[in-house]
Amino acid sequence: MTAEKDNWPAFDIRSWKNIPSFSGKIANESDTKNGTAVFCIKDVDFEHIPFEIELPRLAYLIDSENGDKELIVLIQAESTSRGIVIGYRSPQGGNGACFFYELELLDEKEIEKILT
Repeated sequence: MTAEKDNWPAFDIRSWKNIPSFSGKIANESDTKNGTAVFCIKDVDFEHIPFEIELPRLAYLIDSENGDKELIVLIQAESTSRGIVIGYRSPQGGNGACFFYELELLDEKEIEKILT
């Protein structure tokens, strides 16, 4: 899922800790419309709850087809019976959603290495 880049502008990856995140509750449609959440899960036959993870968080999104990695900032997380759904921002602009298993979370040493 990709939004218009104007609504989710590019940013300097070194400022990733300042990217607003959405946590502690389930996003609703107005949260997505006003740009505070990436996705809203509605009209489904399964329950979902907020997923406990410190946000924002730097990670790689791994392409399962070719193994390519894209550096992203996680800004939203909800746990469902189908898996943990993550909303993220791209430093190049735009946003997206993926499953938690598609990510490689970065620790402080890895982040420092990338940003220096």
